[in-house]
Amino acid sequence: MNFFRLLICALVLLLAPAEQSEASQFTPSVPVLGVENLRPGMKGYALTVVSGREIVRFPVEIVSVIPGKGSPKHLIMIKASGSVIAATGGIAAGMSGSPVYIDGKLIGAIGYGWNFSEHTLGLVTSFKDMASIWSWPEKTVSIPPAPALTEAEKKDREDDGRLDEETDTDKETKEEEDLIVPVGAEPLSSPLFIDGISTRKARETAALLGRDMYIPGGGFTDAVPVEMNAKMLPGDAITVLLAWGDVTIGATGTLTAVAPDGRFIAFAHPFLGRGAVNYPVARAYIHKVIPSLESPFKVGSPLQIVGTVTQDRPQGIGGRIGYFTPSISATLDFSDAERNIKERKRFHVVPDPFIGAKLTAGVFTGLIDDLWGRKGQGTATLTLNVQGRGLINGWTRTNMFFSDSDLAAAALKEASELLDVVFLNPFAEIYPLGITVTTEFSPLPKLMYIEGLNLKGESFSSGDTVEVDVLLRPYRKKQVKKTFKFTIPKDASGICEVLVRGGGIEPLNQSAIIQGWKTIDNFRQLFTEMSALETNNELILEFNYEKRSKGGKGRSNDDDPVSKEEQELLSELKQRRLKDGTLQIFKSDFVVEGLLRKLITVSPGDSSQSEESETES
Repeated sequence: MNFFRLLICALVLLLAPAEQSEASQFTPSVPVLGVENLRPGMKGYALTVVSGREIVRFPVEIVSVIPGKGSPKHLIMIKASGSVIAATGGIAAGMSGSPVYIDGKLIGAIGYGWNFSEHTLGLVTSFKDMASIWSWPEKTVSIPPAPALTEAEKKDREDDGRLDEETDTDKETKEEEDLIVPVGAEPLSSPLFIDGISTRKARETAALLGRDMYIPGGGFTDAVPVEMNAKMLPGDAITVLLAWGDVTIGATGTLTAVAPDGRFIAFAHPFLGRGAVNYPVARAYIHKVIPSLESPFKVGSPLQIVGTVTQDRPQGIGGRIGYFTPSISATLDFSDAERNIKERKRFHVVPDPFIGAKLTAGVFTGLIDDLWGRKGQGTATLTLNVQGRGLINGWTRTNMFFSDSDLAAAALKEASELLDVVFLNPFAEIYPLGITVTTEFSPLPKLMYIEGLNLKGESFSSGDTVEVDVLLRPYRKKQVKKTFKFTIPKDASGICEVLVRGGGIEPLNQSAIIQGWKTIDNFRQLFTEMSALETNNELILEFNYEKRSKGGKGRSNDDDPVSKEEQELLSELKQRRLKDGTLQIFKSDFVVEGLLRKLITVSPGDSSQSEESETES
């Protein structure tokens, strides 16, 4: 189990936005007709957009009302007709949420259909079912003022100058119902579009979001502006956004109804089914409806953000027009050493801690794929910087990566794991959050191999200074020798080990967390432990030994069943060993590969000095 998993396992996942106190009844601005009043043969119409932004209507006829035992509780089978349906090839994906009216009264919205079948037949989710999404409370995102610091925290800030902490979390109080629909019927899944990243990462992103396919393209410009005081109408085309900017990820559907208080319902089926959410919703422009034997589908693009989706339930989605949630800002600064060019990409992602890290890292990887113009071997230097509330000066980590097959994926794997820890930490919601990745990519293998380890002698006394020659070979270049020195601790004796290795290869033991002696219990410590992680461009020299007891022999389990060293967190262990000289770390411009060790014999030095040293420790 790697350290990132240990961090996550050591933390309790408590992060959730603040819960709104009470749900209220949703009342649309038009009359409603309940399913109990519907009969086969009744005729009406539906509203949708099939080109541009123009809302059009097409005739529908009630075929039957199908009761269900899950959610939705009633589905209304309809048959669509008319010139609009003839032109589109039937009810299309993206028409989900299209309101259906009988005698001018809203009965619900189109939500389901059948693939490879008669596309004029569809299922309508009843209005009552759709409106029931408001029986769940929302979890709107707010940014409370920073709490007052205690005296201890003030001192910590003076010493460190970095971190502040704050948390206010609640859990969702109501379980989702199962989604049960007639056999063979499928949600008219609002077409997922992904634009701005490589094909392979787009496929992976679609899979992450539970989709088998996606539509390339979708964004008109690099930015999606905000439209204040938007007036939205039933039948308008809308897009729910997960990422926007130089990258666009979202899904297109139709607005069903708007209440006087600005709340709306749409889609008539779940988007991702994630319950209480905060996803921007935008006006959409429909380029065309594409006929298909499987199922016709709309191709659309977002125009202006008009509000936020706050409910993503089995019966549909809902949200608020005019309410805008803060987003996570992300920037990629990319350098190509081969072509000597630099480019910057910027995008925003939704504030969802449970998919945010994977979504963001996937976008970064997909952007690099496109900017580098290749997938393959090479070396990268990557700096991850996190800025946000609670991080006074931000947090930064730089590492080097080599891959012989897929450098972009290798370089972003660590960033994804680190961002998971940041997003899911239980101590403080880092919000608003800004993430910057700065990279330099080269097709060259910037590697350095450890080829030799030589000591001048095999037997030493405690307190001696030992010279260590390390033979290193940069990739396909001449071997070089580097000489290092360390002093053998006064409490060392017997068989001891001198070890030289690359960073991350057999890293320092983290037994304190593994064995349960300690855990990470505050925000500041979390980032301290992440900063203590080794990097791949480090050359690390260790002197490993077992301390002598006061009696001059090895440590006794009876006297000290668990050593202090075993109870140290990684940062504490590293700091102590750097101070006592048993650990030395040297940065390089290469990814360091290899590990070599030698055993030496150490005899006790001056006994009085040794005992004095042990007494002080």
